[in-house]
Amino acid sequence: MATNPKCPKLNVEDSEKKQRILEITAPLRLPDETVKKVMDTLDSEMDLAMNKDPQKRKQSSCLCENTYVRALCDGTEDGDYLALDLGGTNFRVIHLQMKKGLITRDYCKEVRIPEETLCGPSKDVYEYIADSICVFLEEENLKGKKLPLGFTFSFPMTQKGLKSGILITWTKSFRCKDGVGDDAGAALEAAMAKREELKDVELAAILNDTTGTIMAGAYADHKCYIGVILGTGCNASYLEHIENIDKWNLPVEEPKEVVIDIEWGAFGDNGCIDFIKTDYDREVDKYSNHVGSFTFEKYFAGMYMGETVRLILLHLTREGLIFNGKVSETLGTRNSLTTTHATKIEKDNKEGKSERTLKVIEEMGLKGEATEFDISVVKYVCEVISIRAGQLVGGALAALCNRMKRPEVTVAVDGSLYQYHPRLHDFLMQNIEKFAPETKVKLILVDDGSGKGAGLVAAVVDRLAKHGK
Repeated sequence: MATNPKCPKLNVEDSEKKQRILEITAPLRLPDETVKKVMDTLDSEMDLAMNKDPQKRKQSSCLCENTYVRALCDGTEDGDYLALDLGGTNFRVIHLQMKKGLITRDYCKEVRIPEETLCGPSKDVYEYIADSICVFLEEENLKGKKLPLGFTFSFPMTQKGLKSGILITWTKSFRCKDGVGDDAGAALEAAMAKREELKDVELAAILNDTTGTIMAGAYADHKCYIGVILGTGCNASYLEHIENIDKWNLPVEEPKEVVIDIEWGAFGDNGCIDFIKTDYDREVDKYSNHVGSFTFEKYFAGMYMGETVRLILLHLTREGLIFNGKVSETLGTRNSLTTTHATKIEKDNKEGKSERTLKVIEEMGLKGEATEFDISVVKYVCEVISIRAGQLVGGALAALCNRMKRPEVTVAVDGSLYQYHPRLHDFLMQNIEKFAPETKVKLILVDDGSGKGAGLVAAVVDRLAKHGK
C-alpha cells in the first residue's frame, strides 16, 4: 500500500493571496472524474489503434505497434547473446551469458561514432557498427560462438517484423542524408554479412527501449507485463493477448501473446485530451522542439516538468502574488528552472524542510525577495505538478491493468524522472490502487532496458526458436 507523503501547506497569513493562488492552480488539480475520463479516452484510443480498419487506426493518437516479441523471460534461457544499443553519439555492444535463466556474465563496451560518420551516408553507420562488433568479439574471445543479437534502435521506426524496422527519421546527433524509409535491421545484417568474423552473429530482433524495459523487468520478476520509460520522455509497452488485437493479420500460434508498443507519449496529439490542457501546457508545447506532438509526455516528463513549474511561478509573480512581483532575469528565461530543481524541492516537501527550495530560489535570483509565504508557494506549485504527473501516468497504468485483467502485474520502470523524483513512486501507486483496485500492482525500477533488455530479447527469441515457436 502506498504511503501518503507529507504535503506542504500554503501559509495562511494572507488569505486573499492564498485564495487567488488556489484559483490560478485549480485547472492543474485534477478531480478523480477527470483522471477517469483520461483513462477512458486512452482505452478508446488504443481500441482505435488496434482496429482492423486502417482508416480508423489513423484516427488514433496511439500507434499500438506490434513488436513481434511473442514472449517474456521465463527462467529457462541458456546461452551467449549480444546486444547492440544505438541511440546517440555513443553506442554500446553488450555480451550476456545466461545459464538456467540467470545472467552469469554481463559485459559492456561503449564506442563513440566519429563525427564524419554521423553526417555521412547511412551505410557508413552500419559498417562502423559491424567493424566495432568484430573488435568486440576479438577482445572478448567470442569468435566461433553462435551469438543471437538484440538490436535496440532508439529512433522513430515502423516495425514490419521481428527483425525489420523502417526508419522514420534520424534524431539526436545523426545527420545522415539518407536512410529514412530504409530497413535498419536489413542494413545492419547487410553490413555484418560482409565480414567473415560475424558469420556466427545473427540478428534476432530489432526493438526500442520500451520493449527492452519490459523484458528486463520480466527477467527480475516473471509477473512483469508492463514496461514504462519515465525519464525525459515517456512511453509504455505491455503484453497483450492476440485475441484482443483486431488488426492482427498473422497466424494465431502459441504463444498467443505479443508485446505491444503503445507509443503513448503522443497520446492526445489529435486533441482527445485537450480537456486537461492549461495555458501553461500550451506554452510549453509552443516553444518545444516538436510543436503539436508528444502531447501526453509534455504534461509531466522530465524534459518539460521544470518549465511548467517556471511558467506557473512566473504567472504568480507577474500578478504580484509572490516575490513582491519582481521577475528576475532567470525566472523570465525559458527552461531556466529544470526538472532537477523541481525534484529537489519535492525532496523538501517529503522531508518537511525548505533548505533545497531556498537554494533553488537563490539560483533563480530571488533570494532577497523570498518570504516564508513565497517559499511555501514554490513548494506547493511543485507538489501540484508532481501530483498531476502521478495522476496521469498512474491513471494510464491503471487503465492498462484494467484492460489486461490479470490478478497481479509488475510494472518495470526505467528513466531518470522515476528514479530521482522522491515522491513520484508514491503518487503513482496511490492512483493505480485507486483506479485499478482489482489488480495487485508492484512497480520496480530497472536499469539498462535498452542494453541488457535487448540481450534478453535475443535470449527469448532463441529460446522460442529452439522449441519450434
